[in-house]
Amino acid sequence: MKRLIFPLLLLLSFAGAREVKIGLVNAERVMNEYQATAVATAEFNQYVSTYRDSASQLKRKIEELKSELSAQELLLSEEARLRKIDEIEALTESYNQFLQNVFGTRGKVEQKNDELMTPLLQKINNAITKIAEQEGFEVVLELSEGVYYAASDLDITDLVINELNLEYGPTTLPTGEMKKVIVVFPFREENPEAISAGLGQTCQDELYRTIRTFSARYTIIDKTTINMEIVRRGLGVNIIDDNQAFEIGTSLLCDYIITGRVSKISTKVEYTVTLKDVKQKTELARRTNSVTEIVKLYEALNNDLRYLLEKIQQ
Repeated sequence: MKRLIFPLLLLLSFAGAREVKIGLVNAERVMNEYQATAVATAEFNQYVSTYRDSASQLKRKIEELKSELSAQELLLSEEARLRKIDEIEALTESYNQFLQNVFGTRGKVEQKNDELMTPLLQKINNAITKIAEQEGFEVVLELSEGVYYAASDLDITDLVINELNLEYGPTTLPTGEMKKVIVVFPFREENPEAISAGLGQTCQDELYRTIRTFSARYTIIDKTTINMEIVRRGLGVNIIDDNQAFEIGTSLLCDYIITGRVSKISTKVEYTVTLKDVKQKTELARRTNSVTEIVKLYEALNNDLRYLLEKIQQ
């Protein structure tokens, strides 16, 4: 706590000498709602996924060789057995070196993350500087747990987000147009493996991470509100039918609801995500997908959510 408060105390002491206008920014919100972050995340996940597939293939080959050795050991000559052991050891060494080069310190994955994030962080810093200068702030602090209260006019987070997202088109609605209200339900888990993995909540979490980037156009009912409403009604995520979902959406004054279902068999995850109009009680669009890696699940959900939201604009 002292680490967070100490810089603020120094600034307040400085402010005692002359009036200093101090602004605040929520860096987490900026990062989550800057649309370039979602684009970079999707690219990063795809990059990592390719290397994970390669690592899985190497590991699978090692396991196959070990199984062959175990099954044939009594039939092999000593020379053949030693050759097989040497082959396994060489492949294992290659596998470990691969993991170090790709996933280790300063490996390819860390370098890719730096490559994608460094320009984003620079753009965020530039946007904060620009807004601070426009609004007359001499100092901008991170809106963290070290700040217990601040007047709303000191918070420049929305201004920074809008500045960053200008490259993605208008961040404000046409005059007189009201924001549509959307809520995302946890996905229904269709089988025991999906339940055990908690995939219903995982899918909801990922969709909320993505949908935050559209907060300039939509009012988004937060995840805690929808989950508490489900509990308040004595419902479980796996027993909510369409009528109950529409009733909850109506009670929360939503225009649209996003629901889904997910199943898991071994490493394969299948899901369907659906966009529904609450007032009309109709389905507007749906997407069905299957993946074999959790990292690919995040990317697929991100793309499918964007597809569904485009349907609202049509």
